Amino acid sequence: MKMKNVLAAIILLMAVLAVDAQYRAPRSKPGNSLSDRIYFGGGGGFSGGNQYINVAVSPLIGYKFTDQFSGGLQITYQYVRFIDISASNYGGGPFLRYNFTPKFFGYTQYEYLNYLPLGATNSSENRYHFNSWFVGIGYSEPLGDRAAFNIMALYNLLHQDGRSPYRSPLLFRVGFAVGLF
Repeated sequence: MKMKNVLAAIILLMAVLAVDAQYRAPRSKPGNSLSDRIYFGGGGGFSGGNQYINVAVSPLIGYKFTDQFSGGLQITYQYVRFIDISASNYGGGPFLRYNFTPKFFGYTQYEYLNYLPLGATNSSENRYHFNSWFVGIGYSEPLGDRAAFNIMALYNLLHQDGRSPYRSPLLFRVGFAVGLF
């Protein structure tokens, strides 16, 4: 029951951010102040069934170096449960983003992930430390003046079969950003 409450809170937060962003007054021209250059966002995920649940939250903070180029840090937390076995996975890493056009961008991120394979006992010697380097492209759909919905197709250059927490080197991500424009 707790996981349902956490999921409901995450969905409500994302909806509030999206609705709030739609009612901001248009700005004439972005400034160079720190608050104009910092943006927040992230994504989340949920999948599940009768005996399986996977909930992930990945907030991020970014800094616009120029109107087209930005970088920042994204952290990740994932809760996985299969029947009576559960694991908490965590990590994160820096990212860079380059906007080719107002809607299309290139993206790269190094990610460190500490995860426990399902079925392993929850102790430090059974946890895996995995590095990923994602590169890819994305599409951004504005939601008002200062928010956007993003979708990305990424490829993990460091993917290793067998030890990777990702089944495939190809990964799709969706999320929101507030303050990006």
